[in-house]
Amino acid sequence: MKTRLPSSGDNERGAVAVIVALSLVAIFGLIVLTVDVGQLLYKRRAMVNASDAAALAAAQSCAGITDSDSPESMADTFAIDNVGTAKASVTNIIDVVGCDGPPFGHVTVEYAMDQNLFFAGVLGFNGPASVRTRATAGWGPAGGANPLPIVVYTGSSQGNCDIQEGIGEGVPCYLWYDNDLFANSAFGFLNLCTATDPCQQGWDVGGSDGCPNVGSSLRDDWIAGTWTGGPNEVRPPFTLVCRVSGLSSSNWNALSDREGPPHVPGLVDDSDLIFPVNDCNEQTDSRGIRIGCDATVAPDKYAIVGFIVLHLNAVLDSAAEWGGTSLSSCSKNNFNVATGTTYPLSSISGGNCPGPSTPSAVQDFKINGQTSSPNWTYDDTNKAFTWTGAPGRVQVDFDWWIDGQCGRPPNNSSAVCIKVTTVEVRFGGTTPCPNCADFGLRAVRLCDLAFGSCPEE
Repeated sequence: MKTRLPSSGDNERGAVAVIVALSLVAIFGLIVLTVDVGQLLYKRRAMVNASDAAALAAAQSCAGITDSDSPESMADTFAIDNVGTAKASVTNIIDVVGCDGPPFGHVTVEYAMDQNLFFAGVLGFNGPASVRTRATAGWGPAGGANPLPIVVYTGSSQGNCDIQEGIGEGVPCYLWYDNDLFANSAFGFLNLCTATDPCQQGWDVGGSDGCPNVGSSLRDDWIAGTWTGGPNEVRPPFTLVCRVSGLSSSNWNALSDREGPPHVPGLVDDSDLIFPVNDCNEQTDSRGIRIGCDATVAPDKYAIVGFIVLHLNAVLDSAAEWGGTSLSSCSKNNFNVATGTTYPLSSISGGNCPGPSTPSAVQDFKINGQTSSPNWTYDDTNKAFTWTGAPGRVQVDFDWWIDGQCGRPPNNSSAVCIKVTTVEVRFGGTTPCPNCADFGLRAVRLCDLAFGSCPEE
């Protein structure tokens, strides 16, 4: 009996089966890498964006001490806007320092989403897989910004709002730009050119440095927001900035183009503008000598201590637009009075007297040169006086004015009033600056606690 030996073909079929089996494993591995791992990497990139956006939104909410936003809800909103399946049902802020209070702080968020696995189960990997990312953002005083070249004074000397108090959102204010206020036809315009810009530097100069002038077209670019130079930084306690002269009507026209509809709380729009803030106590003349707030000459350099964001409602550049009547002196001789009769000041006419209008304010009221007398009483609330003496003729003198849209109008017909609304602190500027003057404007950036790059560090 003969024994049949395996043929070489049978051996080859066995080897092919082993190779096919191993190849299938490798092919499934490649499919897993291509499909499942590729999807995981793609989703992780999206989740990184979601966590970054959420961290920045939470940091903005924490930095704005006058808002009512919840950092957690703001973070969830922006995370879901980036990845709709991000899990927002749990608390995703895992670390927060300095929220709604201190000028510096940071917040860390962590978000996750589930990703189904299509082929990994063949190799024993069960899904879904969790894609989890975290991000940290910090905030602090803005070290720089791209502001308008139009100064705002601290205090209330420029209008009806005390800028220095850091008033909250939604307060209507008016600010006057008047050569009587600023002296020597200086309307409070600044040179925004820095040392790195191609134009002649006027921002951050020495006290005794000369101040270059700039042309109207460059000022229009600054006002229109088309300027690509800067940013303009403020170093503590203040930065000296050159004044600009030779103002033209085109500058105010350019500012008028940035007027917007009434401010909506919580909404940021193109009419929310950053203004540099001047501490007039530190402003100087051309020699670098401090001239203070009561200077009789225009400052050569303003002392910029920070920035404030104001919503621009209107630019009123003529008496016809701002309305009212500027300070006038009424002097009425031989005014006929009768015993027990009340005379509204609006009944005194002729010359510079108010009739037939009722003054908004009256000062230095006198009858026959006297500020008080048993023969008469003055009612400042109703702007009227009552004669109780014997009938006859008297001399009446007083100064008066009628408020316009911006309160008491100046005597200078070239003055300009801008009507603004304060905006809740928002996050302009270039980067948080630990040593910069704190005027309320916050900058926010992503940072890493492990590398000590958060603002408070």
